[in-house]
Formats: sequence, C-alpha cells, structure tokens
Amino acid sequence: MEIITITVGQLETNSYVIADFDCMTCVIVDPAGEGKRIIDEITREGLTVKGILITHGHFDHIGAVNQLATYYEVPVVAHMEESNMMADSQMNYSVYFLQRAIVSRADTFVEAGETISFGGALEFICIEVPGHTANSLCYYIEKERVVFTGDTLMAGAIGRTDFYDGDADTLLNAIRSELMTLPGETAVYPGHGDDTTIITEKTSNPFLLGRFL
Repeated sequence: MEIITITVGQLETNSYVIADFDCMTCVIVDPAGEGKRIIDEITREGLTVKGILITHGHFDHIGAVNQLATYYEVPVVAHMEESNMMADSQMNYSVYFLQRAIVSRADTFVEAGETISFGGALEFICIEVPGHTANSLCYYIEKERVVFTGDTLMAGAIGRTDFYDGDADTLLNAIRSELMTLPGETAVYPGHGDDTTIITEKTSNPFLLGRFL
C-alpha cells in the first residue's frame, strides 16, 4: 500500500490517494479541489478508483467530489449528517469563505464502528470523532496502522471548534477515547499539515497535554 498526498486549495487541504499496487486500485480521501490534478496523478499511476471517502462536510474537503464521482462513477462515502452538511453551502461555509456555493452529497452512508472494504488492502474502519463537526469520521486501516483524521487531529494541533456544531470538550474527549487508544506507531494523515503518529501526539501535542485548555 502507498499513500499519495496531494495538497490543494487556498487552505492547503490534504487530499489522499490510497493505492493498493498489488491490485492496481485506489481510494480517494477528501478530494478537496483541483480535480484534474488528482485525476492526472491517478492516471499516471495506472490505478482504478474504487471509492471516495469523506471525513467531514466542510467546503475545503469536498471541492472536487462531484467531478471525481462523475468521472470515475464510484460511490461517495460519508456519515449521513456530514452528507447533509456537504449539501448545504451555509453549513459547509463555502458561501462565507469563497462567496460561492460548493455542494455535493454522499450516496453511501457509514457510522462509527463499521468497516468498509474495497478489496485488497483497501479496508477501512470508520471511527467517529465529533467536535470539529458533529459527526466527523476518521478512517483507520488496521493492518497498515494508518488513520486518516480529517480535521480532528493534526500534527501538534486539533481541529477548530468555532464552526457550526463544533465543541472543544467533545473533540478532546473523542480524540482521547477514539484516537489515542490506537497503537502508538499508527501513522496519522491529517486534513492539513504534515503526517505524524499517535505516540507523537500523545506525548507532545499541547492541546492533549492541556496547555491550551
């Protein structure tokens, strides 16, 4: 398995292509924008796309969803409540940040604890980590010890909680109970910034150590 990071958009959102080169297939996590650039990368690698996973519904994580879902004719996976946010340009903040509407929807809905498999190494456990949004999902590949955290947990930081349905206490509690309990060597691929590990964040993230509370 290989993880290709494509950072796009004015908020420098990480979009991920998770490739299983044994099967020559891949899954896209949070296609945030610049759809052609993502398509070109996938074409260059000769991969077949099996699905699109959405961590949460904010505009800076969904900008290329419609383009890629149509181009590849694959399912878009998210929590149902996050899909509702994706479809509402006020709830997803696109009209406020961009002065234009970005809307999309998921067509496959998952909840906490579910496993969604696209074959081969592309098997993801859905972990619900509310607080940045009400139903943010992280996607964990247990065999590879890799988790895609969206805007819940980042290197040395946590997600903002001053948006619609955000709550700092909820987010911190969820990170501690749902993410900090993963194996320490688990690689964390966040929605913004560099990748990190669970043990690094457990021992040095100032929010989790209480310095910014």
